Amino acid sequence: MRRVGLLTVDRQMRPSLQIVSLSKRFGHLTILRDISLSVMPGELVCLIGPSGSGKSTLLRCCNRLEELSGGDILIEGRNIYSGTARDLKTLRAHTGMVFQSFNLYPHLDVLANVTLAQRKALGRTRKEAEAKALDMLGLVGLADRAKSYPAQLSGGQQQRVAIARALALDPTLMLFDEPTSALDPETVGSVLSVMRNLKTRGMTMLVVTHEMSFAREAADRVVFMDGGMIVEEGPPEAIFGAPQMERTQAFLSRLSKPVG
Repeated sequence: MRRVGLLTVDRQMRPSLQIVSLSKRFGHLTILRDISLSVMPGELVCLIGPSGSGKSTLLRCCNRLEELSGGDILIEGRNIYSGTARDLKTLRAHTGMVFQSFNLYPHLDVLANVTLAQRKALGRTRKEAEAKALDMLGLVGLADRAKSYPAQLSGGQQQRVAIARALALDPTLMLFDEPTSALDPETVGSVLSVMRNLKTRGMTMLVVTHEMSFAREAADRVVFMDGGMIVEEGPPEAIFGAPQMERTQAFLSRLSKPVG
């Protein structure tokens, strides 16, 4: 057993997320090939790899934004590709997802953006939803911007609102799809800081990222994907310090070369 934030995590317990022999095709084009991966409670797993390697598609399959072509995905032991539409809605409500773009409603203030999904998905009253929203905005350092509109916020602030919105649904699993890729370099750190804080609190996270320093410092495991397959996975010190596979070595070598 090991300690993760406020949680004691038993490595023999059921995975929060279990991907089994997943494949994904678009017509004759195969995007994902026989992907199997588990994420344990309290674990932060980073997916890295070149553009077009299937990382974002894999993430989108994990809450059925994309339909898989083969295999299974289980969240908290429940297959998300079986059951009723209501079952899927419940599972989605407890699987938070943060995208590259913030997807905030521009005509709603921050507080309304964070309360809307709670009321629709969880049936909370306005008072309950607003109390939860303010708690989550406090967690991401934006409680004082509750009445601001998205256009009045920086990109980093908008992304932190998006994280608060996902957290307000009380997810057991958070999926991040390159959450800093659309941000100015000066605001990237504020979002990564929130994610590090979530890790200390024991949140389970699967993160697609191009921020190699974050993956090296914060992840429990790093998974390198290329060509729609998992090529190599392991602790950060192994993947970044002594990668075993030639494709991993080549990818990391290209990243370390100076530009210009």
